[in-house]
Amino acid sequence: MKTPQAVFLNARVIIEKTENGVKYVLIQRRIVKQERYLGENGSYEFPGGCIEMGETIIDAIKREVLEETGLTVTKIRGTENYSHCDGDIETVVPFTAYQKVGNWMGPNGEQYKSVGFHFVCEAEGELLEKGDDSDSIQWVTLAKLQAILDMPGMFGGGIDAGAARIYLSQTNK
Repeated sequence: MKTPQAVFLNARVIIEKTENGVKYVLIQRRIVKQERYLGENGSYEFPGGCIEMGETIIDAIKREVLEETGLTVTKIRGTENYSHCDGDIETVVPFTAYQKVGNWMGPNGEQYKSVGFHFVCEAEGELLEKGDDSDSIQWVTLAKLQAILDMPGMFGGGIDAGAARIYLSQTNK
């Protein structure tokens, strides 16, 4: 296998809320602007994206959620024992970690790899109708999330689908 020319490090989030005893999660559709996007065009996914150079994972989560949904993150599960040592090392506990096994090809034959983390969060504020690279931003019940997952190609190109399945298996117990 040829060595990838770039590795993208991503922070993605499952934003949850409970209203009247019913649990909801936030999903959106990605507006595909780049050839390297891993998901299906028009598929649903969780908010998130690339961690920028010099940015902490926590800062990336907060930035991506605000840009894509308009919400402000208020709590991130796994940061109860958060550590940021000497300004250089950030230690958190993600909900899941993933990697795109193998490389994928960009529009000019360049090869990419993707590695990232999912976190479970809570957030507040008013949802945008359309975010930065996202639209159809909506709260769905866990049953609706399962129904979307059951439709091939409708959720997250595998990256978010795997995290959603783990989330549902742990949340529905």
